[in-house]
Formats: sequence, C-alpha cells, structure tokens
Amino acid sequence: MRIEDAVLSIFPPPLFLTMPAAGIDISQGSVKCVSLVARTNALELGSYSEVPLPTGVVTDGDIEASDKVADILRSFRVRLGVRYANASLSERKSYLYQVLIPRESKNLRVSVESDLETHVPLPPSEAVFDFEKIRETEAGTIVSVTVYAKRIVETYAELFEKAGITLRALEVESQSLARAALAPSDMTQTVMIIDFGRHTTRVAIAENGVVAFTATLDIGGDALTAAVVKLFNVPIEEAEKIKNERGFLMSKENRDLIEALGTTVSIVKDEVAKHLLYWNSPSATDLPRKPVTKVILCGGNANLLGFPEYLESAINLPVSLANVWGNAFSLDTYVPPMPLVSSLKYATAIGLGIRGAHLQSW
Repeated sequence: MRIEDAVLSIFPPPLFLTMPAAGIDISQGSVKCVSLVARTNALELGSYSEVPLPTGVVTDGDIEASDKVADILRSFRVRLGVRYANASLSERKSYLYQVLIPRESKNLRVSVESDLETHVPLPPSEAVFDFEKIRETEAGTIVSVTVYAKRIVETYAELFEKAGITLRALEVESQSLARAALAPSDMTQTVMIIDFGRHTTRVAIAENGVVAFTATLDIGGDALTAAVVKLFNVPIEEAEKIKNERGFLMSKENRDLIEALGTTVSIVKDEVAKHLLYWNSPSATDLPRKPVTKVILCGGNANLLGFPEYLESAINLPVSLANVWGNAFSLDTYVPPMPLVSSLKYATAIGLGIRGAHLQSW
C-alpha cells in the first residue's frame, strides 16, 4: 500500500483540494509549522511557528506522548488557521533503498510491491511504500523506494485527526528537505544535503532531485553550545551567540573556541566523509551511482561562522548554505518576514509547505 493511500484510507480527500496545506515538521526537539500563500506565479510566507518539545516526547522517531504533540498541532489550527497539512516522517523508521526495475516490466508499482520482502523485514500487509524514479538505464529504471510500517503511518494519521487537521500527505523528511534546498540546476546532479540540527545531524544524498540515501548522526549543535558554555562559563543564550558569531573565524583570539568546537565538528566531518566515500565507491553488486558534486547545508547550526569553508577544505567539494526559499519565490522580489538564520532550521517544513501549495509536484 502506498503512503498516500494509507493516509487517504483514514482521511477521505477534502471537498476543496485547492486549499493549501501547511508544512509540519515533527522532530525530537520541536514541532515547526510553515504556511505558504499563493500569489501570482509565486508564493509568500503566510505564517510560521516553532514550539519546543520536552525531552522524551519524541524519541528516535517514535512519538511517545501523542497528546502533547496533538495539543501543539491543535494550537496551530487555532492560532494560525491550519486546516490541512503535509507532514514528514522520521527517517529513523524508514527503509530506503534503490532498485532496478527491468525494462520489460510493464508496471513499476507492481514490480516494486512484489519485491518489497526482498529488501524490508515487513510483510506486505503491514507495509506502506512509495517510490520515485531516479533515472533510466539500458537495463531498466532505477527507482528510490521508501517503506514504513503501516502502524507508523496510522499513528500520524490519528495524531492529526485528534488535532482537527486533515492530513494531506506524508513523506520521508529528507525528501521535504530536498524540495526546499535544491535549486533547479541541482535537478540533474547528485547533491549531498546536510541538516545540522540541535540534537541530530541528517545526511541525505539526492540524485536527479530524488533522495536515494539517508543517515542520521546522533550529534548536533547542542554539543557545540555545551562546549562553549564550559569554555567561557556563560549562560546557554550567551554561548549560542558566541558560537554563531565567532564560530570558526580563524584568528589568534579565537583559537581556544575553535579547539572547543573542533571535537564535535570533526565527528560530523568524518561521518560526512565516510558517507561520501560509500556513495562514490559502489561495489560490484551495487547499482551504478553518479558521484556527489556538491554539498548544501541547512539546519539551525548551519549558520556557524566558517563551517562551510571548514567542511569544504576537508572533503574537497563545494559547500554552500541552502536558499530554502528558491522554489517558492525570488528574494529579489519578495523578502519573507523570517530571518535567514531561522529559515535554515525550517527547511523541512518549508519543503512540505511548497508541496502543499501545489507549485511543485515532487
């Protein structure tokens, strides 16, 4: 069963499908919501909100305290007027793989479904899946398949039903991220996207705009903040300011700070290099892959001064910050009421909002 079908089996399609759907990103540390409003040939930011989550409400992709999350979603409906939503599913609970569908196969979906048990430890009756075409080869079509246990999809559907919000679509969070972070020129390349968050760092590789690989690192910006607190003996708020404003600024006065941050950042760098090596060096039994040509950064800690330059020198690839608004509108004609620093941590919600506004089909 497709993820979309699983949702629609619980929530029938609304009467007015043209109503935009907000993008809602439920993560370990917070719930973020972005609503985009359609204007002539573009979108504008209608509203946005982030509500922090206490420790233990969401753990390793599982929603442990659904009532607390439902209350937050309900507040989005009351305060922001959210009636319809697209939401992301945690990658930790997904099975993501690539498969070659032979050219003689007449129906891609049937071929993917018949092959599910080869790749995931779930019986077909307990799985929901979706897939995206990556590219055509002489032998057939390479597709990226995402599979979730049906119970996870049902948990999200029930959660939104409690909040009085109609759930329009669910998708793996990195595909939402890619929708916001990738520019049109990236749609023919292979790009690594790094979401450097508070608690975790997500790594995704998108080939021709389709996410084909993901990994989650259990380290994030909070570890950097803790290092600054320890070094300077300052409150967390002051440590955040020091971290973002001084970061990896190469100077004699900043040497101690760079050393304090270096331990955490080097772990991220080493993990990124490991995943790049894996992707760029497929074994004889792997499907052919196009090598990664660039890296795009987003997430609340992507703003760390000097981090893109540090990573670029370490992995020998161009590294840049994402323009998460590029697929919604041009910053030359419209400036959203959200600071750049904030927009990078809203990337997943923005990607979901773009899908909800019907300007992007992917």
